[in-house]
Amino acid sequence: MNNAFLQDDRLSLQAKGLLATILANKSDWRIYVGELEKRSTNGRDAHRKAYRELQNTGYIRAVKKSDGKHGVQTFVFAQDTPITDSYFEYIKDRLEKELSTTEKE
Repeated sequence: MNNAFLQDDRLSLQAKGLLATILANKSDWRIYVGELEKRSTNGRDAHRKAYRELQNTGYIRAVKKSDGKHGVQTFVFAQDTPITDSYFEYIKDRLEKELSTTEKE
């Protein structure tokens, strides 16, 4: 894990800690705010504020995809540097290909 985000003065200590916790998990771990809330003594609102802070600075980006009969699925991506728009487009394309391959099986 690159620790440059720890030097990002746009982030609160709460957001830095939350991002470090997210990044410490396996790469295929699905990010759920409710699950993260259970891992510390900080309250729900504190977690959600830090999560929004990470979204607003680009460390976390999400894609919502229709799941047909099952409604909408949200795929959340996080990394140790802000996710640029061009990289996010790449991620969305890869996700689309992965989902279309999975649906055919």
